[in-house]
Amino acid sequence: MKTRTSGSKIAMLTSAALATAFVVFGGLAHGFTLNSVVWLALSGAVFGAIAAPEIEPKAFRYPVLWQVCFSSLGGVFVAAHLDAPPMGYVLAATVGVVAGYLAPYWIKHLQVP
Repeated sequence: MKTRTSGSKIAMLTSAALATAFVVFGGLAHGFTLNSVVWLALSGAVFGAIAAPEIEPKAFRYPVLWQVCFSSLGGVFVAAHLDAPPMGYVLAATVGVVAGYLAPYWIKHLQVP
């Protein structure tokens, strides 16, 4: 009997792999300062979570909802990094919802830095 891998396990593996790749290749290009390593790892982890339903679609019950949530979270992280005013957070979350909804179309074009 074949067991099905849960979506959260796939998302964790994908997030860890992309976070590592972003840190390694982004660090080679931009340096390995603490600030750059943290933001590169966070970016890779968010992109990994967004991409996970595209890698193993049957593991996710609601893949669009998953992608919308993590894309919005990524937008809020960017707003926090930029010290945005409250309206910036609203805009970042809104853009995240749109980007998450459209993720099946753009995520396959993502390139590691």
